[in-house]
Amino acid sequence: MNLNDNYRLTSCKQVKKIPTGLDALVFRMVGRFKGRRGVLRRLLHDAALIDKQSKTYSVLSDSMLKKKMGELRVVFKRRADKESVLAAFALVQESVSRTMGYRPYIEQLAGALALYHGYIAEMSTGEGKTVTAAMCGVVRGWSKRPCHVITANDYLAARDAEIMKPLYSYCGVSVGAVTGTMKPAERREGYAADVTYSTAKEVLADFLRDRIALGKYQNFSKRIVGGSVGNMEKLTSTLVQRGIYTAIVDEADNVLIDEAVTPLIISREKKNDEFNETCRVAFDISKELVERRDYAVDFKNRRVRFVTDIDERLEELESKDEFARAGFLKDLVRQALVAQKLFECGRHYVVEEGKVVIVDESTGRKMPMRSWNGGLHQMIEIKEGLELSGLKETEARMSFQRFFRLYKNFSGMTGTGKEAAAEFWTIYGAAVVCIPNHRKNRRKVSLLKTFGTKESKRLSIVKEVFRMHEKGRPILIGTKDIDESERLAEMVTALGLECRVINAVRSEEEAAIIADAGKLGAITVATNMAGRGTDIKIPDKVKKIGGLHVIATECNPSARIDRQLFGRSARQGDPGSVSHYASFEDEVLRRNLPNSLAIIFRHLGPFSPLSVRWAQYRAGRKAYQSRLSVQRTDTWLEDSLGFSGNGV
Repeated sequence: MNLNDNYRLTSCKQVKKIPTGLDALVFRMVGRFKGRRGVLRRLLHDAALIDKQSKTYSVLSDSMLKKKMGELRVVFKRRADKESVLAAFALVQESVSRTMGYRPYIEQLAGALALYHGYIAEMSTGEGKTVTAAMCGVVRGWSKRPCHVITANDYLAARDAEIMKPLYSYCGVSVGAVTGTMKPAERREGYAADVTYSTAKEVLADFLRDRIALGKYQNFSKRIVGGSVGNMEKLTSTLVQRGIYTAIVDEADNVLIDEAVTPLIISREKKNDEFNETCRVAFDISKELVERRDYAVDFKNRRVRFVTDIDERLEELESKDEFARAGFLKDLVRQALVAQKLFECGRHYVVEEGKVVIVDESTGRKMPMRSWNGGLHQMIEIKEGLELSGLKETEARMSFQRFFRLYKNFSGMTGTGKEAAAEFWTIYGAAVVCIPNHRKNRRKVSLLKTFGTKESKRLSIVKEVFRMHEKGRPILIGTKDIDESERLAEMVTALGLECRVINAVRSEEEAAIIADAGKLGAITVATNMAGRGTDIKIPDKVKKIGGLHVIATECNPSARIDRQLFGRSARQGDPGSVSHYASFEDEVLRRNLPNSLAIIFRHLGPFSPLSVRWAQYRAGRKAYQSRLSVQRTDTWLEDSLGFSGNGV
């Protein structure tokens, strides 16, 4: 490894503190200026120039086209001027045409330019964000500095890298993918590529693990001055990443907003029989307590509080137990109650091969190798009758907000970014620019239907499924959790209709089921797994009868997640329709709507959908406050303790 590569291992952008007070006001004004309409006009103008220039390359042979790209690669290893950037995208546009069989639209070129210049590009679902990100990835990859394309989940990371591989190879750029199941050697190979597709969790986790491995040598100058060449070679050979430089975040609202509520923590499992025994004792004590007499469950805020003093019951145990003496026993009893009352198997987690596997509520996907802290994970293991895992010791932590601000080149794209534009600018310094659709959107969205109970809602949904199936239209039924997907699948099957299910438990055939989901008469029930990045193709016969019909069975905490599911239909000018259902027993309403308001809204008839909007607004405010809290904690830790390294 030469000195240049060694330096890049830990070279990061210096993170500036988020402005406050008058500085924040000025900063917001700058953000509005950065996202002004004139920016879009300039991007579309430059995209038209690229498209015009690209057509002149269509007469060139493959060897001549690759020769021109080779000449530009040399330029991008240093610093490219505007003329070189436009020429680069023109060459890449022609390369897409030759390798993928279609020619990128001017709107896609404008989106790729927005990414290159550090914007968050809002592009409607179905407008070709995958190829847009890849075009920018090619140009960034020519610099030979690390370029990470961040996707919403492992499935999309592996899929997009494979789909776009012909384009990257043609343009002389290597591409790899890093997913959660990979070993260190496979990860190292994935990051060694010019462009790497992965998820935010994987990239940040590997970043922190590399920092832990470097120890006191996180700073470049210390590695050069303090260690021998042989030792440094041995040390750096254990790292999986080759540094961070460029990040292109697909589904930016999900990655940077929805999933940034909690920091990522790297912990080490330490077997401790005494702690596990204390957990069992605490769980037994919790079983003796009576709800309302000894404790109260706050379902809205997902908390448990004691209403009577249980300290006397714990005194005898505290004198004998090390963890109890440390004041942990009461907290562990509370965690035991939380595990029993607020966490459901099939909604928040699943049990596989004797292990508790967390399910990501926003994506519906399993998160292996993740665990809850504070004894909660052990309490859920006791609840499910499983062998207890060890005590987790934190080795490193970092918020996603801080991590993505370390990249020297940062951009993103999403189908739903306008609502979060202020947060994108305030936290990440990236303005949102809205790219127009290439074709008119033909999606028909019916009014939200609200019901008093979940069962009455399910019956109405099943009737609609039967009605749509009689017309031959393919149907995608979106649910929020595993149990609901299985329940609706049973009800549909009871009508004599065949349906297929995609959820965290049944994810093996996901690609095959999605490939068939747009066919005549197909019925697919899916959790939020099918809500992002899923491209359901429909044949001409289906287009003639109205296209794919999507049924959203429950409102998510954010309307943006709802619209991601809506976006599975009527893509790229195709016809399609959406029906949206909610009940007052749904979690988002139970947790965010005061009982008094719920009673009023139930009797408002046509105005009851306002209850959902109100609940989602409150859920959004709570999530925003959680993200602010994470950011403040990160800043406090940095100021108080510091994270040794090159500006990290």
